[in-house]
Amino acid sequence: MRLTHLQSSTELVEIGGTRILTDPWLVDGEYYGSWYHYPPLPMAPEDLEYDYIYISHIHPDHMSRRTLERLDRSKPVLIHNFDEKFLKRNIESLGYEVIELDHGAPFELPGGGRIEIWAADNCDPELCAKFIGCAPVESKFKFTQIDSLCVMTDGERVILNTNDCPFDLSRTVVERILDRYGKIDLLLVGYAGAGPFPQCFAFSDDTAKRKAADRKRDQFIAQAIKYIEATDPVAYMPFAGTYVLGGRLADLNDKRGVPPLDDALQRIEAGLGKTGRGFLLNAGVGYDLETGLPDAPYESNDPERMEAFVNATKAAPYDYDADTPQDEDALLAQAKVAHERFVRTAQNIGYDSETRIVLRDGEGFSVSFDATNAPEPIAEDEVETLPAFVEITVDRRLLGRLLKGPRYAHWNNAEIGSHLRYRRVPDTFERGLYYCMSSFCA
Repeated sequence: MRLTHLQSSTELVEIGGTRILTDPWLVDGEYYGSWYHYPPLPMAPEDLEYDYIYISHIHPDHMSRRTLERLDRSKPVLIHNFDEKFLKRNIESLGYEVIELDHGAPFELPGGGRIEIWAADNCDPELCAKFIGCAPVESKFKFTQIDSLCVMTDGERVILNTNDCPFDLSRTVVERILDRYGKIDLLLVGYAGAGPFPQCFAFSDDTAKRKAADRKRDQFIAQAIKYIEATDPVAYMPFAGTYVLGGRLADLNDKRGVPPLDDALQRIEAGLGKTGRGFLLNAGVGYDLETGLPDAPYESNDPERMEAFVNATKAAPYDYDADTPQDEDALLAQAKVAHERFVRTAQNIGYDSETRIVLRDGEGFSVSFDATNAPEPIAEDEVETLPAFVEITVDRRLLGRLLKGPRYAHWNNAEIGSHLRYRRVPDTFERGLYYCMSSFCA
């Protein structure tokens, strides 16, 4: 059994002669153009050989349309049998056959191996309902089921791929996997969080933002440690946090709270109080589960080369840059229609707050609304008189796409791509507010 690391959370796993390509994101420019790989992949997607594709969830760094458009459409795609079918529909729209696997049900592979896909929430609505705001969910707000874990085995050795699943959400399913297999030979564990915080939020000063970035870093390192302590694997590999922001957002990179990969491993080992089981792989390098050895030692990124790479992307356009901006009357009309969906979502989850949302483009368009009051224009000096508000600033062209609906752009993806700017007064987090914003479209 063998694993070859490609990029981010994209791995090529060989089991008994069958190859599974996991979460293929191999082409720069996801999240509307802002996400890049560093270092670049040393091969083209078309050059890869595999038999199946496994996709854990809908986010573009896992289900990359740019990548899937360049891969072999004759290869079946394995996904969890989610209650909502948006992932299945998106993959099928690209011409792929999709095979849905029931929760934890083994899928037998040619050559004797198998793969299992487990919902992150262990299919427990009461558990997952505590974690709202992370992604689009079913209209009745019973559970998100946005992500999945994956187990791959040849009958002797076991790989557990945790993808983006929060540990506290997945604790129960991890226990079930351990009950089934007894031990984990290789744990693939995330070490960093994507998203807009803190780089896209207003702070009192740079010191406060740096402290927030450090807290975020430490939070995700602590989550990786929880996974390792719970599973006690023979070996583990931190992965899935190696993206960089490119284009005009490139200057936000050092404010994201995402440590370099080798620094992350050192922090994990320090937290565990032991070394020797963790390892790292460069793009295109393999790891043999039988010998427990990588094909080559890990080489750290050169900071100067990385900076030069990022700087070279700064002039690159984003997906929406060529769009014709809508005028303010058209945007206001769309916002009023979008508000109807926002209100329905708020009613479904019982969200009721006097915090106003101020939506602006930085070029003159500015409206204010909440779960009761429809969007109306608001002057900049009036914003400061509001007792509680969340101000969201977005490029007018991207706003036009967001208001049209998720087929054009989705608030969650715009947020993860760092395309939104936030200012909160007071500086408090209302989870339901951001969840409802995922429905703010016509």
